[in-house]
Amino acid sequence: MANLFAKIKEKINLHIIRPVLESHLPVRSVAVGAAVGMFAGMTPTVGIQMWEVFMIWLIFKYIFRFRFDLVVGTALVWLSNPITLVPLYYGFLATGVGFFHLLGKEVVGMGYADFEKKLEAITENPALSSWGKALEGGQFLLVDLGYPMIIGSLFWATPLAILSYWATMKYLTLYRKKKAESLGISYIEWRERYERAS
Repeated sequence: MANLFAKIKEKINLHIIRPVLESHLPVRSVAVGAAVGMFAGMTPTVGIQMWEVFMIWLIFKYIFRFRFDLVVGTALVWLSNPITLVPLYYGFLATGVGFFHLLGKEVVGMGYADFEKKLEAITENPALSSWGKALEGGQFLLVDLGYPMIIGSLFWATPLAILSYWATMKYLTLYRKKKAESLGISYIEWRERYERAS
Protein backbone atom coordinates (compact mmCIF):
# COMPACT_ATOMS: atom_id res chain seq x y z
CA MET A 1 0.00 0.00 0.00
CA ALA A 2 2.86 2.38 0.84
CA ASN A 3 4.34 1.58 -2.56
CA LEU A 4 1.06 2.59 -4.24
CA PHE A 5 1.04 5.95 -2.43
CA ALA A 6 4.69 6.51 -3.38
CA LYS A 7 3.82 5.87 -7.05
CA ILE A 8 0.82 8.21 -6.88
CA LYS A 9 2.96 10.92 -5.26
CA GLU A 10 5.61 10.45 -7.95
CA LYS A 11 3.00 10.74 -10.74
CA ILE A 12 1.48 13.89 -9.20
CA ASN A 13 4.94 15.42 -8.86
CA LEU A 14 5.98 14.48 -12.39
CA HIS A 15 2.78 15.37 -14.25
CA ILE A 16 1.23 18.18 -12.19
CA ILE A 17 3.70 19.87 -9.82
CA ARG A 18 6.74 19.86 -12.11
CA PRO A 19 4.98 21.50 -15.11
CA VAL A 20 3.87 24.32 -12.79
CA LEU A 21 7.32 24.84 -11.25
CA GLU A 22 9.24 24.56 -14.52
CA SER A 23 7.06 26.97 -16.47
CA HIS A 24 8.79 30.18 -17.47
CA LEU A 25 5.60 32.06 -18.23
CA PRO A 26 4.48 34.88 -15.91
CA VAL A 27 2.96 33.64 -12.65
CA ARG A 28 -0.49 34.95 -13.60
CA SER A 29 -0.44 32.96 -16.88
CA VAL A 30 0.51 29.79 -15.01
CA ALA A 31 -2.17 30.42 -12.37
CA VAL A 32 -4.89 30.94 -14.98
CA GLY A 33 -3.73 27.73 -16.70
CA ALA A 34 -4.02 25.89 -13.39
CA ALA A 35 -7.51 27.29 -12.79
CA VAL A 36 -8.75 26.42 -16.29
CA GLY A 37 -7.27 22.92 -16.07
CA MET A 38 -8.77 22.31 -12.65
CA PHE A 39 -12.17 23.58 -13.79
CA ALA A 40 -12.18 21.36 -16.89
CA GLY A 41 -10.87 18.40 -14.89
CA MET A 42 -13.75 18.71 -12.44
CA THR A 43 -16.45 18.48 -15.09
CA PRO A 44 -18.02 15.16 -16.18
CA THR A 45 -16.42 15.30 -19.61
CA VAL A 46 -13.59 12.78 -19.36
CA GLY A 47 -12.12 12.09 -22.77
CA ILE A 48 -12.50 15.65 -24.01
CA GLN A 49 -11.17 17.65 -21.06
CA MET A 50 -7.82 18.34 -22.72
CA TRP A 51 -9.69 19.54 -25.80
CA GLU A 52 -11.80 21.79 -23.57
CA VAL A 53 -8.66 23.37 -22.15
CA PHE A 54 -7.26 23.84 -25.67
CA MET A 55 -10.50 25.46 -26.90
CA ILE A 56 -10.55 27.79 -23.87
CA TRP A 57 -6.89 28.61 -24.56
CA LEU A 58 -7.77 29.57 -28.15
CA ILE A 59 -10.62 31.79 -26.92
CA PHE A 60 -8.33 33.48 -24.39
CA LYS A 61 -5.57 33.91 -26.99
CA TYR A 62 -7.61 35.27 -29.89
CA ILE A 63 -10.55 36.99 -28.19
CA PHE A 64 -9.14 38.17 -24.85
CA ARG A 65 -5.53 38.52 -26.10
CA PHE A 66 -4.22 36.68 -23.06
CA ARG A 67 -2.30 33.43 -23.09
CA PHE A 68 -2.37 31.10 -20.13
CA ASP A 69 -0.03 28.16 -19.70
CA LEU A 70 -1.55 25.45 -21.88
CA VAL A 71 0.83 22.76 -20.57
CA VAL A 72 -0.21 23.42 -16.97
CA GLY A 73 -3.89 23.53 -17.97
CA THR A 74 -3.74 20.17 -19.73
CA ALA A 75 -1.69 18.67 -16.88
CA LEU A 76 -4.29 19.54 -14.26
CA VAL A 77 -7.16 17.81 -16.08
CA TRP A 78 -5.43 14.54 -15.23
CA LEU A 79 -6.58 14.89 -11.63
CA SER A 80 -9.71 13.24 -12.95
CA ASN A 81 -8.47 10.04 -14.55
CA PRO A 82 -9.57 6.42 -14.90
CA ILE A 83 -8.66 5.77 -11.24
CA THR A 84 -10.45 8.79 -9.75
CA LEU A 85 -13.30 8.98 -12.27
CA VAL A 86 -15.95 6.91 -10.48
CA PRO A 87 -15.61 8.49 -7.02
CA LEU A 88 -15.34 12.01 -8.45
CA TYR A 89 -18.29 11.68 -10.79
CA TYR A 90 -20.44 10.01 -8.17
CA GLY A 91 -19.58 12.90 -5.86
CA PHE A 92 -20.73 15.32 -8.56
CA LEU A 93 -23.99 13.39 -8.94
CA ALA A 94 -24.62 13.21 -5.19
CA THR A 95 -23.90 16.94 -4.83
CA GLY A 96 -26.28 17.79 -7.68
CA VAL A 97 -29.04 15.52 -6.36
CA GLY A 98 -28.61 17.04 -2.89
CA PHE A 99 -28.83 20.55 -4.33
CA PHE A 100 -32.05 19.78 -6.20
CA HIS A 101 -33.51 18.15 -3.09
CA LEU A 102 -32.79 21.37 -1.18
CA LEU A 103 -34.82 23.18 -3.84
CA GLY A 104 -37.65 20.69 -3.33
CA LYS A 105 -37.26 19.06 -6.75
CA GLU A 106 -37.13 15.32 -7.28
CA VAL A 107 -34.39 14.19 -9.65
CA VAL A 108 -32.95 10.88 -10.77
CA GLY A 109 -30.11 9.59 -8.63
CA MET A 110 -28.51 6.18 -8.20
CA GLY A 111 -26.44 4.28 -5.68
CA TYR A 112 -22.67 4.16 -5.90
CA ALA A 113 -22.55 0.45 -6.83
CA ASP A 114 -25.01 0.91 -9.73
CA PHE A 115 -23.16 4.02 -10.88
CA GLU A 116 -19.82 2.18 -10.81
CA LYS A 117 -21.25 -0.83 -12.70
CA LYS A 118 -22.71 1.37 -15.43
CA LEU A 119 -19.43 3.24 -15.96
CA GLU A 120 -17.44 -0.01 -15.94
CA ALA A 121 -19.81 -1.50 -18.50
CA ILE A 122 -19.09 1.45 -20.78
CA THR A 123 -15.33 1.66 -20.26
CA GLU A 124 -14.74 -2.09 -20.48
CA ASN A 125 -16.96 -2.74 -23.50
CA PRO A 126 -14.63 -4.26 -26.14
CA ALA A 127 -17.12 -3.47 -28.91
CA LEU A 128 -16.66 0.28 -28.38
CA SER A 129 -13.73 2.30 -29.70
CA SER A 130 -12.20 5.02 -27.53
CA TRP A 131 -14.43 7.55 -29.28
CA GLY A 132 -17.45 5.27 -28.81
CA LYS A 133 -16.70 4.98 -25.10
CA ALA A 134 -16.44 8.77 -24.83
CA LEU A 135 -19.79 9.20 -26.60
CA GLU A 136 -21.50 6.48 -24.58
CA GLY A 137 -20.03 7.85 -21.34
CA GLY A 138 -21.09 11.38 -22.29
CA GLN A 139 -24.61 10.16 -23.02
CA PHE A 140 -24.82 8.50 -19.60
CA LEU A 141 -23.25 11.33 -17.60
CA LEU A 142 -24.64 14.39 -19.36
CA VAL A 143 -27.98 13.21 -20.77
CA ASP A 144 -29.18 10.26 -18.69
CA LEU A 145 -28.08 11.81 -15.39
CA GLY A 146 -28.38 15.35 -16.78
CA TYR A 147 -28.65 18.45 -14.67
CA PRO A 148 -27.78 16.91 -11.29
CA MET A 149 -24.43 15.71 -12.69
CA ILE A 150 -23.64 19.00 -14.42
CA ILE A 151 -24.75 21.28 -11.57
CA GLY A 152 -23.04 19.05 -9.00
CA SER A 153 -19.75 19.25 -10.91
CA LEU A 154 -19.96 23.05 -10.99
CA PHE A 155 -20.21 23.10 -7.19
CA TRP A 156 -16.79 21.42 -7.15
CA ALA A 157 -15.17 22.88 -10.28
CA THR A 158 -15.72 26.54 -9.46
CA PRO A 159 -14.22 26.73 -5.94
CA LEU A 160 -11.41 24.31 -6.86
CA ALA A 161 -10.51 26.47 -9.88
CA ILE A 162 -10.44 29.58 -7.68
CA LEU A 163 -8.34 27.75 -5.08
CA SER A 164 -5.96 26.50 -7.80
CA TYR A 165 -5.50 30.04 -9.09
CA TRP A 166 -4.79 31.42 -5.63
CA ALA A 167 -2.48 28.57 -4.58
CA THR A 168 -0.51 28.72 -7.83
CA MET A 169 -0.09 32.51 -7.57
CA LYS A 170 1.10 32.25 -3.99
CA TYR A 171 3.35 29.19 -4.12
CA LEU A 172 4.85 29.74 -7.57
CA THR A 173 5.81 33.30 -6.62
CA LEU A 174 7.36 32.00 -3.40
CA TYR A 175 9.18 29.23 -5.32
CA ARG A 176 10.58 31.69 -7.86
CA LYS A 177 11.69 34.12 -5.14
CA LYS A 178 13.58 31.30 -3.40
CA LYS A 179 15.10 30.27 -6.72
CA ALA A 180 16.25 33.86 -7.33
CA GLU A 181 17.67 34.05 -3.81
CA SER A 182 19.62 30.82 -4.34
CA LEU A 183 21.14 32.37 -7.49
CA GLY A 184 22.05 35.52 -5.57
CA ILE A 185 19.78 37.77 -7.62
CA SER A 186 16.58 39.66 -6.92
CA TYR A 187 13.19 38.32 -7.94
CA ILE A 188 12.89 41.14 -10.49
CA GLU A 189 16.24 40.14 -12.02
CA TRP A 190 15.13 36.49 -12.08
CA ARG A 191 11.97 37.49 -13.93
CA GLU A 192 13.95 39.56 -16.44
CA ARG A 193 16.35 36.67 -17.11
CA TYR A 194 14.07 33.64 -17.06
CA GLU A 195 10.46 34.66 -17.46
CA ARG A 196 9.20 34.81 -21.02
CA ALA A 197 6.22 36.78 -22.21
CA SER A 198 2.95 34.92 -22.48
